[in-house]
Amino acid sequence: MTDHATVTTAAPSTTKALRLLVADDEESMRHFLHRGLRRLGHSVTAVGDGDAAVDAWQLQPFDAAVLDLKMPGTDGLQALCRIRAVDPEAIVLLMTAHGTVATAVEAMQVGALDFVLKPFALDELHLRLERAVQSRRTARENRQLRALLEPADAGVGLCAQSRSMRELRRQLDLLRGSDSTVLLTGESGTGKGLVARALHLGSERREQPFVAMNCAAVPDTLVESELFGHEPGAFTGARARKAGLLLRAHRGTLFLDEIADMSLSAQAKIERFLQEREFLPLGAMEPVRVDVRIVAATNRDLPALVEAGAFRPELLWRLDVVGLRVPPLRERREDVPLLAAANLQRLASRSGVAKHLTPDALAALSTYDWPGNVRELENTIERMAVLAGARQELGLGDLPREVLGCATDVVADGDDYEAARARFDRIYFDTLLRRHGGSITTAARAAGISRGHLHRRLRDLGLDADRARHP
Repeated sequence: MTDHATVTTAAPSTTKALRLLVADDEESMRHFLHRGLRRLGHSVTAVGDGDAAVDAWQLQPFDAAVLDLKMPGTDGLQALCRIRAVDPEAIVLLMTAHGTVATAVEAMQVGALDFVLKPFALDELHLRLERAVQSRRTARENRQLRALLEPADAGVGLCAQSRSMRELRRQLDLLRGSDSTVLLTGESGTGKGLVARALHLGSERREQPFVAMNCAAVPDTLVESELFGHEPGAFTGARARKAGLLLRAHRGTLFLDEIADMSLSAQAKIERFLQEREFLPLGAMEPVRVDVRIVAATNRDLPALVEAGAFRPELLWRLDVVGLRVPPLRERREDVPLLAAANLQRLASRSGVAKHLTPDALAALSTYDWPGNVRELENTIERMAVLAGARQELGLGDLPREVLGCATDVVADGDDYEAARARFDRIYFDTLLRRHGGSITTAARAAGISRGHLHRRLRDLGLDADRARHP
């Protein structure tokens, strides 16, 4: 044993207890690592070859693996490649008594996060493990934060100018640190996926995986395999073992989007998982236990589907522990100016050309009902900016037909540009004042303009804030 490692007093741990996998064909080395790492407070599974290491990783998730490079049969490099095929974010360190620079480079190229040469001190290995785990956690958290700031809806789906979005943000703040199952409801394009990420990043699971599955995009025949994984030969075409999304989301969050499109059979298994917190991969003999928070979302009326026999009532009860409604854009029109500005800013950062909306175009955008919600608004802004070419000002003429169509009662026949602009402004600012109870301060903040600018526009348009306070 002393030919391979030396015992020294390990430095104090800076991370919480880890679940570690150790693989070495020498029994003395396995015993040394098993005993030493457990003494440092970690949970350790020790196996004698590469095949056993791959099997162990597929059966249960680990925080990191320490593999000997030279083992009979499947060696450390081969085991590393197979483990990362199952889990692309697996943290693997290799150890060897025959290390060379070329071997180290090869190991790093196929995904090893670090490389230690025997003999090594236990505290050195421990320090490298902690650094690798912390580095991976930091990288994952940074990715998640970037995803929250720059998602498909331009990162502003949770802006809270409107009363309905302020209420949703308040509910999210109350759930900060919570582990409860959450059911998100709302129309398509409202940003339910963004809310799910916000729930994850506000929880103690923020450093762990956020795994998403769109139930509507996965065929019924593959839903159970995607969720629970499968063993080789479990069904036609299942040539290798596959880890399901539940296993990949261990200690993190699994987001089930469009849950209403899941088959009744898969619903029953999800309901059973929520009850037992374990599942049986297809073709497996032993259940797998994981720690996963479930967040589900739907744009359909689940109670009505329950009545129609298309959704399991037991699953609805287990999902709807905390229910959050994500409001449609037509209920949060005050957010349209900020959403539009943020989309234009995002496009400017990509193209290098800053563009802006004229007041009448912004007023038209604010009066449209947006059946596609935030996603439709983002696509509309991008289309307007692209089709405008080098022109920086986006006006009424750049609006799509459906947006202008809803404003035909606002634009009178024979209106010139200034008349149309004044008509739009009058409707926009009158609506803005009424929504904010006549408060100049909050109305100006919602519109993204100064109080003085708002006062001048109201005076020019003949609008009275007092009348909005006392309609």
